[in-house]
Amino acid sequence: MSSLTTAIDILHCFSPETPELRVSDVARRVAIPKSTVSRLLKEMLHHGLVEQDSRSRRYRPGPLAFRLGTLYQAHLQILDLVDAAVEDLVEEFGLTGYVGILDESEVVILRVRQGTYPVRFVLEAGFRGPAFATAIGKALLARLDDGTLNRILPPVLVHGTTKLSLPRQELLDELDETRHQGWTESVERIVFGFGAVGAAVGTADGRQSLAFCLSYPTNAHFEEQRDVMVDRILQCARAIGQKCGDPFWMRGRSGGKRTITKADGVREGLIAV
Repeated sequence: MSSLTTAIDILHCFSPETPELRVSDVARRVAIPKSTVSRLLKEMLHHGLVEQDSRSRRYRPGPLAFRLGTLYQAHLQILDLVDAAVEDLVEEFGLTGYVGILDESEVVILRVRQGTYPVRFVLEAGFRGPAFATAIGKALLARLDDGTLNRILPPVLVHGTTKLSLPRQELLDELDETRHQGWTESVERIVFGFGAVGAAVGTADGRQSLAFCLSYPTNAHFEEQRDVMVDRILQCARAIGQKCGDPFWMRGRSGGKRTITKADGVREGLIAV
């Protein structure tokens, strides 16, 4: 049994019913010698996984365990809030909704909610694609500083499926606009007749960011509703961001709209998510 496995077993010994334990209590629960438990607890104490009461000498979960738990709870909260918002948006507009995260220069789809509109183009959960080519990807990239963007993005961004290339500086200009208006869009870049509008939200400490979008057919009906969709997505993003203490949304955003034409598609994204 590795030291890491044993340390995890030790952490499992703590519960609301037994928030503090002696070395002998832990040794009995994990069925290993007290000397081994004592050595591991001291090591865990050094790294902040546990702490020790100076009078009783009992151990309890430490500040690092608390911080990790807080991060996990924050992640669950923001994902639940985004998922609920997407569910409401899908019900309201009948469109397909997506939730995604950033993995270096790629976007990964976490959740997909299909709407009732009969014409749909649906990507499955788990889909990976170039972040610069998607609405949710661009919304997430806009939350990074230019130094990080220059590190993770090549000088020329290429999407093999569409054989389109985009200078990095042109994308950086787009991301500046996304930061200003709080939302971004992609239009007809992988399947003719589809676009997407999206925004991103994050936790107060900036460690977790998610983006969500609605994918829509670019027909006359939804073109007329586009500004309404932008407003609703901004409302949802602002509400979630302020609830989670996201610095981006706590500052407030103008939510300005910009007319996107099909000729702008090269600059507005490649994939309708």
